[in-house]
Amino acid sequence: MALLIPGDIFIVRPGESLPVDGEVVEGASNVNEAMLTGESMPVGKQAGDRVFAATANGEGMLRCRATGVGEHTLLAGIIRMVAEAQGSKAPVQRLADRISAIFVPVVCGIALLTFAGWWFFGGVFSMALINAVAVLVIACPCALGLATPTAIMVGTGQGARAGILVKNAEALEHAEKISVLAVDKTGTLTRGEPFVTDLLPLALDADQALTLAAALEQGSEHPLARAILKRAQAESLPKLTNFRAIPGKGVEGTVGERVLQLGSPEWFAGLTLPNDQIAALQGKGRTVVVLVENTSALALFAIADPLRESSIAAVARLKAMGLHIVMLTGDNAVTAAAISAEAGIDDFRAGILPGDKAAAVDALKAEGRVVAMVGDGINDAPALAAADVSFAMGAGSDAAIEVADVTLVRSDLQGVADAILLSRATLGKIRQNLFFAFIYNVLGIPLAAMGMLNPVIAGAAMAMSSVSVVSNSLLLKRWRSGNNKQN
Repeated sequence: MALLIPGDIFIVRPGESLPVDGEVVEGASNVNEAMLTGESMPVGKQAGDRVFAATANGEGMLRCRATGVGEHTLLAGIIRMVAEAQGSKAPVQRLADRISAIFVPVVCGIALLTFAGWWFFGGVFSMALINAVAVLVIACPCALGLATPTAIMVGTGQGARAGILVKNAEALEHAEKISVLAVDKTGTLTRGEPFVTDLLPLALDADQALTLAAALEQGSEHPLARAILKRAQAESLPKLTNFRAIPGKGVEGTVGERVLQLGSPEWFAGLTLPNDQIAALQGKGRTVVVLVENTSALALFAIADPLRESSIAAVARLKAMGLHIVMLTGDNAVTAAAISAEAGIDDFRAGILPGDKAAAVDALKAEGRVVAMVGDGINDAPALAAADVSFAMGAGSDAAIEVADVTLVRSDLQGVADAILLSRATLGKIRQNLFFAFIYNVLGIPLAAMGMLNPVIAGAAMAMSSVSVVSNSLLLKRWRSGNNKQN
């Protein structure tokens, strides 16, 4: 298996672990992906589905094509991201570093004053030296240095076990402060697998309209195009030339001898369209596209992308946590209103072109709130980069994952709520650790300066402060995804 390269075909027998990332070419089975997603239930796999290295195959045999090997597997990426996150510094750690830079010289000054005072007034050099050393020992900032990194290491590790990959400690800290969550619709709230629900022929029969639309859409990678192509299920389509995609509107091209356009009704505002039928379909939360030849509408296609099973519960959970949720979509206002109402979202921005999502996030930030963005596509990458904290769906595009601060391996909006709770729990531990670190010094330094602590006891107290900080951080191991309690 060490010789596998992308494109190679490999077979995974029942009970074996997958050696590399790949795509199922043939066969059907259940694969246990708990080590990646944290979910104990096996995931059904069949031809076309993605599989990942180190996951365990179930009862079926799978024939797969390798897509990622060695350091390019999802598992290797997770290990790298966790290592980078655990090695990064949160802003609160930089605060602790600045305090230490002041604290150490101050303690040295107190030790010198203690030595001078005891020697001057007591006249015993050994006693003055012992008390000065006790001040230095009790004030050793070991616990202060451990307070933040230990909590960050445990917190990011627990997140990785739950399928929440945090790229840096700064994102983990900022997640606690999120007040507005901007959510992409397609592929984030919804399954990202739209299908044609209605085909209304206007000037052609249904089969001919579907063939022409599918031929036109064979040049597009848009999810709506895939829905029409899937509905057509044609092995051969008419030749397409002069294809052009117009972002936010639709596509156009020449199929055979026919010059066609397929896109949103707003694109064809000057044409006579069955607006009542369009409004009725849009009112059901469906996206309507119109097939047009010259100035004549040939057919209507209604396409729906159903919500993920967990989206409604996730939105309710996020709202209960005090977040204001805004849905961003390129759909028209009627369709957007239907989808947002179904999901339980009160605020949405409709008709947003792919390049304008970042501007929408900037507008929310301009209100003085901490804004997070959740997305999955290449078109979401600018908005993810603009947000204070960004989340990418694990099944999304590489561009979105590369830009985002947090990757949700399970591609579930519930992961955002878990990430925020993990942030709150981790930051809570950091604050507790800083308290433990400082309380020993605040109480111990005066006692040592007054001669009430000898260096042996001071050393034991200093060691206990470090032990208490590490032990408190390890309590984060009790944190579990889906748990609203902070440990």
